Amino acid sequence: MSTSNERLPQSTPHLRVGLIGDPVIHSYSPRFQQAALDAVGIPAHYELWHTPALQLVERVRSLCEGNCLGANVTIPHKEAVLPLVDHVDPLAERIGAINTIVHRDDYLYGYNTDAPGLLHALAEHGIGQLSYDGKVSLEGYTAILLGAGGAARGAAFALTEARVTRLIILNRHLERAQLLAAEVQQSYDGPVFSLSDPTFLIPHASSIIINATSLGMHEDASPLPAEVLGRFNTDTFVYDMIYNPTQTHMLIQARTMGLRAANGLSMLLHQGALSFELWTGMAAPLAIMRAALAL
Repeated sequence: MSTSNERLPQSTPHLRVGLIGDPVIHSYSPRFQQAALDAVGIPAHYELWHTPALQLVERVRSLCEGNCLGANVTIPHKEAVLPLVDHVDPLAERIGAINTIVHRDDYLYGYNTDAPGLLHALAEHGIGQLSYDGKVSLEGYTAILLGAGGAARGAAFALTEARVTRLIILNRHLERAQLLAAEVQQSYDGPVFSLSDPTFLIPHASSIIINATSLGMHEDASPLPAEVLGRFNTDTFVYDMIYNPTQTHMLIQARTMGLRAANGLSMLLHQGALSFELWTGMAAPLAIMRAALAL
């Protein structure tokens, strides 16, 4: 990534970038993105843009203003913004979801940094092998993906791109799990299974359980019953994409059972760093962003 700021508008002193979603009040993104912008001397303000569905088109259109760098996109708009940008990165197109929009040369470009962000987060927790070129290999691991929505789509394509040995998609609506499985199977030759009943899960060695649903964000509940989680080996790693609250019911269950577990702050960090680099053309100050998140 270039360390120059040639992508930044040169004539506007006060720049804007923000988060599009509904809700957004819970987000930690301003905390570490603002710290990064300040650290490299970019005069920009990271904002929270609460955007109901009926206002999404208008909000995306506003990103074309001269002082706007772009935006992050969160629930529930990651899929809906796809047709609203001018150009879509091939990975984002395969996933069918965008979490980063870049305003560049009067056009809007859509990217998905969730997928590589997840892989770098897993590598940070000692899961998989990180190569010199920044790619992560998950060969030898079985991934159990909870959910089949926008966040799960990014995770599914990331996991198969990292050559996970086996992918199991668990979703309460079986048809959605099957549809996602069929899509990732087009570019992946490993086995992909779809389930709607968690009691049918068969534990494998070196399992990664990833919660890509919002269950646990607003209620004291887990997407995986304790009796099912209890079947897994002690080498299982449980990753909850939710980061607020930092301790979800599923994470508490996993740690009580002696399993390694982590919340989504590390994924937030890495996907946010990639977004920062896309907006600015500058290397993200990862240590400063990490400190701002208290990781």
